[in-house]
Amino acid sequence: MADALPIRTPDNRLRVYVSSTLDELAVERAAVKDAVLGLRLIPVLAESGARPHPVRDIHRAYLAQSQVFVGVYWQAHGDAADGEFALAADLPKLVYVREPAPDRDPRLADLLARIRRDARVSYRVFGAAGDLDRLVRDDLARLLSERFDAPAVPPEPDPRLAAVPAPASPIVGRGAEVRRLGDLLNAAEVRLVTLTGPGGVGKTRLAAELAGQLTQAFPDGVRFVELSTVTTPELVGAALAQVLGVHTSTSRPPVDDVKAHLRDRALLLVIDNFEHVADAAPVVSDLLRSAPGVTALVTSRAPLRLTGEHAVEVAPLPLPATGADSLDAPTDAVRLFVDRARAARRDFALTPENVAAVTEICRRLDGLPLAIELAAAKVRVLQPSALLDRVRGDFGCLRGGARDLPVRQRTLRDTIDWSHHLLDPPGQHLFCHLGAFAGGFDLAAVESIFGIDAVDTLDGLIESSLVKQVEHHGERRFRMLGSIRGYALDRLRDSGGWRAAHQAHARYFLGLAERLEPLLGGEPSALARLETEHENLHATMNWFVDERQWADAVRLAWAIWVFWWCNGDLEESARYLDRIAAHATDLGDGAAAHLALGTGATAFVSGDLERAEAALTWARSLLGERGDDGDRALAAGILGAIALRHGAPDRAAALQAESRRLSEGTHRAWVRALCRSRTGIIALGAGDPDTAARTFPGRTGGLTR
Repeated sequence: MADALPIRTPDNRLRVYVSSTLDELAVERAAVKDAVLGLRLIPVLAESGARPHPVRDIHRAYLAQSQVFVGVYWQAHGDAADGEFALAADLPKLVYVREPAPDRDPRLADLLARIRRDARVSYRVFGAAGDLDRLVRDDLARLLSERFDAPAVPPEPDPRLAAVPAPASPIVGRGAEVRRLGDLLNAAEVRLVTLTGPGGVGKTRLAAELAGQLTQAFPDGVRFVELSTVTTPELVGAALAQVLGVHTSTSRPPVDDVKAHLRDRALLLVIDNFEHVADAAPVVSDLLRSAPGVTALVTSRAPLRLTGEHAVEVAPLPLPATGADSLDAPTDAVRLFVDRARAARRDFALTPENVAAVTEICRRLDGLPLAIELAAAKVRVLQPSALLDRVRGDFGCLRGGARDLPVRQRTLRDTIDWSHHLLDPPGQHLFCHLGAFAGGFDLAAVESIFGIDAVDTLDGLIESSLVKQVEHHGERRFRMLGSIRGYALDRLRDSGGWRAAHQAHARYFLGLAERLEPLLGGEPSALARLETEHENLHATMNWFVDERQWADAVRLAWAIWVFWWCNGDLEESARYLDRIAAHATDLGDGAAAHLALGTGATAFVSGDLERAEAALTWARSLLGERGDDGDRALAAGILGAIALRHGAPDRAAALQAESRRLSEGTHRAWVRALCRSRTGIIALGAGDPDTAARTFPGRTGGLTR
């Protein structure tokens, strides 16, 4: 008996119809076919079974036997593209579009625009054929597990989700920024705006204000997503989906579902507190590429560094000018203090008695809104004058913020701690050590103390809004807000690096002062540089004195004595020199001589001739023993001036001659100039106009007549 023929049973597997151009997307068609076969489904490709029938009839027949439509498009239109999509009718549709497509046929562009508007179609963008295998497998798997049991159109998210938070109090002092940023966000070419700035400067409050005002400017309104509770960048997509109320599946990343949800919407998407998930910045870029009608407003302590980003720094509130404490026109910082103080104590008012204290509190807090609000709340128990004393001594007193604030903003320290936590170890190290600088610093100081590699780390601190870049007389300098510097110093103390950081700072500025000292008599730029670094020099002197490094204290005092003199800071000079003289022990002869010289010169300029003569006489003797002609010349010259005031012209002339002889060949041209002027004065007093004329060449005019 012959073997029986096998009985052919019908193949009931799901059939996937693949629509694409044959030549342009041959590789992509093969990738889709492989993906379909990999799921043990049947790919249906029109060219695989061509028959001598009209093309439309063939497509209709194949589609009638298929359960899923997959369309792959790039630049060419294809004669059957529109017809195939229309014939697919109610089949589930997965559409994949290759980008970029600089030469796309306008007919295909029109078809894709219609497809994007169809909420029933899954519309995905891909960059290369290699991407398709995963995309198609994932989407088909999702269809098999979910699509056929789900409604054809997913329900719209609850409109209450991602609503703009309603501020509990009116915004103060941001009118200009709101108008400027509103114009920016309404510009057609602007898709991404990032508000940057230090913690507590008011980025979230400003974003909420903008969101509230721009609700009607976007057809689909505004969505507000807050990310402070998101722990890792990998969870950003899921957080966006959850807040936006987007249905997600386990077969693909949540951000893909968010992109599909936003694809056809025209809205403003506000994403708040992005700094701690900065590595997820490409998610924002991906969303904007997939959803051409969406504009993003992001708040972050650092820019996202994305193409097309408009990073806008939110500055602290304007401060009153030094010495200004007007009741008539308070600045925005003072207005904010008063507004929040009245919320804490209804009878609070700005008065002639408290306006100076309130103004200084705002200055001390650098106009930082969060710090001002925390301080203003303390008027429940403290008068402004008492509060000012607290703020002067300890920014840690600014605690007890509203319970509905994020934990990181309930104290000023918590706010800055949040930023510090986001730094890498080199950033944390440099941040803490920069706290040793008072009044700012320049790039040369950073490179000298920390090395050239620290420049990149400094750039990160600037980007994180922990260090501010400023222009000072055409030169670039850097500084920390007072509250941030106070935090850095606390960290420095806790880390055990306090002494090393301040010692390195002091050595640098001692060296700078000694390099500039020879130029002080004739180079205005040298005096200007020391004036710029006045606070750092003050901190350096305090460090040397507090650490009983007396010799270094004397070196610095002598190096900047001319600066003190020219700047009218003789009280500061006397205060330091007297403190050194009262406590210094074991000074070498050189340091002792310079201490005496500085003390005597300060006393002379202050009019205490007796003390000046005693100190300068001793200094002249010590300097003579050391062979220090340059400084001995100065001592002799000042003693000559004292002798002249005492009515001893002969002694005065002898001392000036000594000063002039010793000063020849030294680097201090200003000492020689003083000698010449005093010699001329002595000659005039003695009735010798000819000598005076020779001493003042070109300046005597009628004296010789």
